[in-house]
Amino acid sequence: MGIARGTNIVRDGLVFGHDTGYGVANNAVATRFYKGKPATNLVPSGPATGTGDFQRQHGHVETITYSKVTNYKGRENAHKLYVNPTSTNEPYADFAGQYHKSGGSAVGDVYHLSFDYFVEKGLNTPNLSTVYANGYKLPNSNSAATLGNATEVVLDDGWTRYSRKVTIITAGNTHFRCGCNSLGEEMEVYIDNFQIELQSNATPFVDGTRSNTGGLIDLKRSTNINLSSVSFNSTGQPIFDGTDDEINTGITTQLTDFSCVVIFKDGGSAAWGRLVDKQYTTGFFISSYFASVGNNYVGAGVIEPSSPHGQALQYDDTKYNYFVVTRSGGTHTIYLNGSTNKVQKTNGSTATLSSTEMAIGAWNGSTATQRYTGEIPVVKLYNKELTAAEIQQDFEAYKNRFNL
Repeated sequence: MGIARGTNIVRDGLVFGHDTGYGVANNAVATRFYKGKPATNLVPSGPATGTGDFQRQHGHVETITYSKVTNYKGRENAHKLYVNPTSTNEPYADFAGQYHKSGGSAVGDVYHLSFDYFVEKGLNTPNLSTVYANGYKLPNSNSAATLGNATEVVLDDGWTRYSRKVTIITAGNTHFRCGCNSLGEEMEVYIDNFQIELQSNATPFVDGTRSNTGGLIDLKRSTNINLSSVSFNSTGQPIFDGTDDEINTGITTQLTDFSCVVIFKDGGSAAWGRLVDKQYTTGFFISSYFASVGNNYVGAGVIEPSSPHGQALQYDDTKYNYFVVTRSGGTHTIYLNGSTNKVQKTNGSTATLSSTEMAIGAWNGSTATQRYTGEIPVVKLYNKELTAAEIQQDFEAYKNRFNL
């Protein structure tokens, strides 16, 4: 599923940026810079034949073949499932790929089972009754697990991503299955990217483990952003809960003229809830609750240790907002949702920003405080003042995507 975008973002002068890929549909699709929430796929190296791995489980009275194919519909290692019923006494025939989790599961464990499928023959209307996933404890007792509703997402390449929640209610060894009912007719289906995750939400496929630093990549492709100190919502997007969440970027760049862009949706931040911070006394900060003015005012200060610590503009906290702070010499300007709504302040400091590390979602430091509550899908830092035309161009690039 694509992401609605306008014109290209401004890249000239870009030092650092993150974009968590809003537009990811139902945790099924990774974007260029956001690969998804940290995850471990319990299925070794994706689907494969072999005991204890992904394998044919059973069928009724039919001819079944199961084979690995290459370069099918753009996939390197899809698995072909073919069923041809041989008896009219059987109203259907089924095939189930299987993964056995050795070591077992505990009561209350929550898994997500996901896979991609492509129907080549048969199953004219694939749905929950014909393409399914299951989790159960041996011997074949479905009462050992509670199955959530299935989710299907049609991918850009024509495949469909299927996922289902499995909650263990009886401890013990666990089998997970995916497969198809042929409903008494010849069937040919391809399955790829089989994934079992021990967590509350499905995530995009990973062949192995996606670490805390493997999910979100800097727009310059120079930094892997550490997501170990953020939470995630039900759609797999990083969020800030206002208590212990933050992103330490590793960016200590010292700048004179600069710009910082942030897109945010506030979720009830306390006073001075920091969207971005590079130490207000010697650098700059951006706050979604600019306490010198009041709640629902977003503002920024540039080397302003004394009250009011900068300037702010009022925003709507029911929607996403696009905010920019720029500095050119002694002039400090803030913009909200485009280039026309702005406030400018002159005679500010011209000192070079300090080498304090830039943080997202909290006042930086070993005892981070004034944490932000809500969503911050985009942050970008530039080593120059963005012009009004560049700010409008950048705003238009995100306008449709975030309904700004």
